[in-house]
Amino acid sequence: MQVLLHLPDDLATRFKAVVPKKSRSAFVADLLTKALPEADDALYRLALAVEDDPELSEMASEWDSTAGDGIESR
Repeated sequence: MQVLLHLPDDLATRFKAVVPKKSRSAFVADLLTKALPEADDALYRLALAVEDDPELSEMASEWDSTAGDGIESR
């Protein structure tokens, strides 16, 4: 399958300079394989469900405000 991607000019230039033309598809496929979660990853599916739940998202936002509580800079 072919996929069209748009990259910033500087990144595309670096990519073309470093990765040989005939290796680019394999290079990108390897990066995506390593970076993307498996479709059957239960923890990943749970995280997506939490993000889609407005009540849980609101609770998470409230927790963010306490992230630095009790931590003093020296």
